[in-house]
Amino acid sequence: MNELQFERDYDLPRGIVWAALVDPVLVSGWLGEADIEPVAGGRYRLDWLGSPHFPGTDGTIGAILEPEHLTIASERHGTFDFRLDELDGGSRGTSTRLRLTVTAVIDTPFAGRVRETWLAALEQLAELLRGHPVDWARYPVPVSRSRPEQGRG
Repeated sequence: MNELQFERDYDLPRGIVWAALVDPVLVSGWLGEADIEPVAGGRYRLDWLGSPHFPGTDGTIGAILEPEHLTIASERHGTFDFRLDELDGGSRGTSTRLRLTVTAVIDTPFAGRVRETWLAALEQLAELLRGHPVDWARYPVPVSRSRPEQGRG
């Protein structure tokens, strides 16, 4: 098992960042098309629209404590553990530190790519929180997705 850890501060209250983790419309604006039932044991379906390395996956919410902690166990991509800490300061008086731990089996040659994909996703989250969701229709389509499969018969 590999464990990747990320930390990012957002200049917004924790409740706003939390909504971007559990509201399907908001999640679709930074991570991918989402179908979420935000309760313990609930469904967390993601279709990763921006990465050829992450095919869609079904998951289950293992832990949910609004607005502090969300754990998702996915079928294909391991476990995602989001923790939100409230910080003093920020343009609205408080800001949020998001800590994400991804625990998964990752082949060594792909670990860097997985890390880069999550860093890009957390930047897309920042853009969403600034009012700029990803326009998936204009998002760069990876070459591997744009070509039809050949040689299958």
